[in-house]
Amino acid sequence: MIGEALNPLASLDKQKALFEKETGIKVTIEQRAFDQVLEKTTADFAGKTGIYDLFLNPHVQLATLVTNRWVRPIDEFLRDHKLNDPQFNLERDVISKGWLHSTLGYKGQLYGVPFSAHTIYLNWRWDVFEHPEEIKAFRAKYGYDLPSPPVTMSQLRDTAEFFTRKKGQKLAGATLAHDIYGITLSGKRHVSTLWNWYNFLYAFNGTVVDAPTGDDYGKVVVNSDAAMASLELYKELITKFAPPGSLTYTWDEQLAALQTGLAMSALLWADASYAISVDPTQSKVIGKMAYSGTPIQRRKISNLHQWGMFIPASSKHPAAAWLFLQWTQRPEIQAKLMSTGSISLSERSYQVSDVYKIDYAPTHYFILAGRPLVVQGRPALRKRGSAWGLPPEYLSAKDPVTGKTTAEPFKLERFPEYIRMQDILQRYLSDILAGRYSPREGLNQAANEIRKAIPKLK
Repeated sequence: MIGEALNPLASLDKQKALFEKETGIKVTIEQRAFDQVLEKTTADFAGKTGIYDLFLNPHVQLATLVTNRWVRPIDEFLRDHKLNDPQFNLERDVISKGWLHSTLGYKGQLYGVPFSAHTIYLNWRWDVFEHPEEIKAFRAKYGYDLPSPPVTMSQLRDTAEFFTRKKGQKLAGATLAHDIYGITLSGKRHVSTLWNWYNFLYAFNGTVVDAPTGDDYGKVVVNSDAAMASLELYKELITKFAPPGSLTYTWDEQLAALQTGLAMSALLWADASYAISVDPTQSKVIGKMAYSGTPIQRRKISNLHQWGMFIPASSKHPAAAWLFLQWTQRPEIQAKLMSTGSISLSERSYQVSDVYKIDYAPTHYFILAGRPLVVQGRPALRKRGSAWGLPPEYLSAKDPVTGKTTAEPFKLERFPEYIRMQDILQRYLSDILAGRYSPREGLNQAANEIRKAIPKLK
């Protein structure tokens, strides 16, 4: 097996001895940088050398894998009763069948099993947001109560401005030894900036391509009025209320800004939350950071994303690989993976105390399931003065379009040529944030270039 070298995969590497003892099958897990994973798997699949029997991949690349015939559907294994683990029932055990099939399925077939079902959501410093002096000062300046968490985009903008302070000023009763900032966002010409902006885009009810699903082609609408407005806000936040140098930031720098207390809020991947709220060797803000959904503008959204485990078409040991994949879905294995940074799609793992006690677990469960996590008969809701739990303010907030309290997962384009579109958008976003284009000029040019690069789009 090969995958990106992150804590959850290292955890799986440690746990594999249990599988080896149970089955007699030897498992080797190769942990590499993500770019190396892509390079090595592409060479293996294209050359049909059969080096790897399993690999980790983000779901947005599934269409490319299927089109190239590099991945096997798991339906054939599900029909083989001789290979079925009696404890395994993927459809029964996942929190959301919709999430499973939207990320690991393609054109009616399922190709993988979940590894980490994470999303980008709001991280905020509840201890600062709920300090009495800050509450009083915010109301005096903005005329409404300091929200903890910010539930709307306008609240996010106001709190980002409010908590941007200079050295020597006070924050939560203490004099600052250095400048601090209300928010941290990515601004580098990198996929991190694109994905962060996607959350703003979809919250404003925009999209890149107007199509029924992410697999379909349609009309390019990334230069819509909604897209312009979302990018104007993103640009204001990163240029006025984020740390200097943010135009060179990726997720790594955002994470560091939160861990060190340099920034008071962020939109960041959930798999980074472990390094903020659990690992004392990395974070200075353990117990001070809480988690909520992406703030609402015209939609209450979440971004659909999944790292899956797949069996390549060139595998020399597909049956053994399938046994291992089933074993990874056992609740006790999923619980250990989640306690080291993955985000489980397994319903039963969230009833394990080591999982549901994690500060961010209830919020992420709600985003995946559309319903609150119930622990020992009670909803896992956050109380003021605590880092743990789903914020009731976010739970009760309604989608302005549907009137529902659930967060609508937005589709991401994943047709085989999507990488061309991604590269174009990254380039123009970087130029817009740096001031080389206005949002309107840059997005208009990006839309035209995308149409030329992918003729199937209108």
